[in-house]
Amino acid sequence: MITYNHENYIREAIEGVLMQNMDYDMELVISNDCSTDTTDTIIKEIIQSHPKGSRIKYFSHKQNLGMMPNFIFALQQCVGEYIALCEGDDYWTDENKLQQQITFLDTNNDYAGCFHNVLVVNEMISDFKPKPWRTYEKRDFTQLDTFSKVALFHTCSFVFRQRFLEFPVWFEKVKSGDMALFSLIAAKGKLRLIDGIMAVYRKNEKGVTSGQKIIDYHKNRIRLMRFFKGHFDLYQAQLDSIIAYHRSEIIKTYQKKILSIFKIK
Repeated sequence: MITYNHENYIREAIEGVLMQNMDYDMELVISNDCSTDTTDTIIKEIIQSHPKGSRIKYFSHKQNLGMMPNFIFALQQCVGEYIALCEGDDYWTDENKLQQQITFLDTNNDYAGCFHNVLVVNEMISDFKPKPWRTYEKRDFTQLDTFSKVALFHTCSFVFRQRFLEFPVWFEKVKSGDMALFSLIAAKGKLRLIDGIMAVYRKNEKGVTSGQKIIDYHKNRIRLMRFFKGHFDLYQAQLDSIIAYHRSEIIKTYQKKILSIFKIK
């Protein structure tokens, strides 16, 4: 769990992890990237007062590392057989989530990871009705599926085998560390969709993509796909197609801006 200025969300995120019913040992690694609000105070209070607070391994950085270095740092502290992800402004809603996912991976060695659907809550739209993140038409997914125009699944749903974790030299340079991680793990084996909606993804002004300019978003996706092209031998044509898509979206966005400036209809 990485966090930065999540004082309004971090308690729910932590409690969603600590409520898990499991037959396995578990620790929660939290890496706080020098938050300037009360996030640190809340985490320390939970560690002291919660019956399962001793399961938390907490790191509070004295200087801001940045999202990707903090993400890498947190992953490097994980020593368990499996790693599950949940950022500090999202939360898990099913107390049996981890038990289901780990039991599946324990009994299916040909899978590198698994995920589930999540509920999307958009706090920037007052009348927004929560809805599922995706509609899926199959249960098994390959690395090719992760090379998509949009994220195949959400970060807070992913559980994967720790031994498959790797950090190519380009990893810290990407903006979408979760998408990069998904593809790197999927290179080691299939991914399975587990039934159920077991977490909530909050879209809010604290989110990285929420405040990101659309052009920068597409540029960052192009950058990621180019890193993939250099790292993976397969799927070059598919990656080129995705790059072409994001280029076309950039052009469309610029065209709309020009039309808006000149008020051309």
